[in-house]
Amino acid sequence: MPELIVTYPDRAVDTFPLGRLRITIGRSARNDVCIPDPFASRVHAEVRREGDQYFLQDLGSANGTLYNGSRVEGALPLAPGDLIQIGETAIEFRDQAASAMATMINDLPSARLPEATIALSSGPHTTSGLLEAIEGARTQSSGPIRAGQSPPSAAQSSGATATQPKITAPQPTTISAQHGDLLALISKVSVTLLAPATLDEILRQIVALVFEAVPSERCLIMLRDEASQDLKVRVAQVRDSKSDVGEIRVSRSIIEEVVGRGQAVLTSDAQHDPRFMSSTMTIQGIRSVLAVPLGVEESKIFGIIYADSPLAEARFSEDHLTVLRTLASVASIRVENARLVEEQWDRERLERELHLAREIQQRFQPTTSPQVPGYELQGISFPCYEIGGDYYDFIERPDGRVVIALGDVSGKGTSAALMMSSLHAAIHAQAATQKSIGETISAVNRYLAETIPANRFVTLFFAELDPQTGTLNFLNAGHNPPLIAHAGGTMEQLGAGGIPLGIMPDFPYREGRTQLHPGDALVVYSDGVTETQNVTGEEFGPMRLYDTVSRNLEASAAGIRDKIESALTKFAQGTDSVDDITLVIVKRQA
Repeated sequence: MPELIVTYPDRAVDTFPLGRLRITIGRSARNDVCIPDPFASRVHAEVRREGDQYFLQDLGSANGTLYNGSRVEGALPLAPGDLIQIGETAIEFRDQAASAMATMINDLPSARLPEATIALSSGPHTTSGLLEAIEGARTQSSGPIRAGQSPPSAAQSSGATATQPKITAPQPTTISAQHGDLLALISKVSVTLLAPATLDEILRQIVALVFEAVPSERCLIMLRDEASQDLKVRVAQVRDSKSDVGEIRVSRSIIEEVVGRGQAVLTSDAQHDPRFMSSTMTIQGIRSVLAVPLGVEESKIFGIIYADSPLAEARFSEDHLTVLRTLASVASIRVENARLVEEQWDRERLERELHLAREIQQRFQPTTSPQVPGYELQGISFPCYEIGGDYYDFIERPDGRVVIALGDVSGKGTSAALMMSSLHAAIHAQAATQKSIGETISAVNRYLAETIPANRFVTLFFAELDPQTGTLNFLNAGHNPPLIAHAGGTMEQLGAGGIPLGIMPDFPYREGRTQLHPGDALVVYSDGVTETQNVTGEEFGPMRLYDTVSRNLEASAAGIRDKIESALTKFAQGTDSVDDITLVIVKRQA
């Protein structure tokens, strides 16, 4: 990925990957690349990607930008090794992809025994039985497996209380068969769960293995929801897959014992077991219950495997519990890995959506401000982390007039960015028709009312400047009233227009008209400016904005932009922005 190598005069070198469409550089912390150089403007320059090419452009900085020793005028293409100089800070453009190639070598996978692929944990309630089973089985000869039945086990340290009579210690030959069968089960479970699958597919595979290993009639798996921390049923099945699962109620006592304390539960006669003689067990006629925790370590239990049977002849024993705990030990590792993978996928999907939304938003912003004799025009948008739908534009008409627009789409994320692209397309289509402002905005409003969801809307300020006379015709559709700071010391708000777009398709919008005199400045802004908050929750508000503009009216358009940004940063005192900050400044030179 192309990157900028920033060399400061008094600190270590920094590297900034160029992973976005537009990268702003300047002294303000709102920039993508913040350089603490006293000779840099707060918003100094930008690097912009167009196709596979990157361009450098100065953003009206006070001291200018040097490119390979020459002052930057307009947009200049960047090549690997080019040097950008901003004050005392040197920035090198580097593109490793253009100068190096890598070769991928694929190694053949080595053959492994199924048990060698099992990752083990030391948690006493999740994998200790698995360790013992594997170690013991390796030193014993294997015995046959009887379908649907597990041979007796000597494991007596499961932590569960059983109600059946004491089991007689098995003979050595039976013990040998036990260990062989248990290792075969471990191998089968691990091989079954090794195949690539989604979390839901893995859970269904686990349920199928439960039915094969123990004589249960019903089985369900519950997992803890990361957001709410509540247990939720992820899969529930009966042995006969054609039957309706119906409602499976699980005793709260069992859930607390398994998930809360990390203990396995076995009862072979729930109807008479004093621990679980609840209405849940009695009403459903449950006879035998098995429940084991899912977790890779004792302190992190994230779910439960629950199996039961209403049949008197299908009583569970401690042997069944040993088998189910062994199955859960292997399955826990696979389930946890699948959960982590899905969480990673969700994070990556969200990051891709945010990146797409940001790129859509930036792609429809002007690549450069128009050069209008006698005027200075500047626009900038600082997106917050959660992408909004701010939009600004300059459209030059053939007769020399200039359209100035700034809008804000309701909502966040990709949907807001897509709505913004629709707004951009509608405005450009209507601006090309040479209609009046009122007719243009009415047509855009009808289009949006027919196409966007009923709970969405767009605020928009749309103006047309005649540079020859300074006349500004405008229409404000529910947007924050822009202001004109007059050189004579007065302040004017531009509020004429109507309601936001997309609500009423036939709303009668009205135009306004005013005049930009020499020395006057028009400031159009999004609500992210006035709604910037400090540490106490107080908003910046319009009055502070008016005061900042009036005190810096002698500055250039870029200078006014930087002063507003500086005032916002000082006021916020490090508080994160909750909305995009977008500014358009039009200054008529004195």
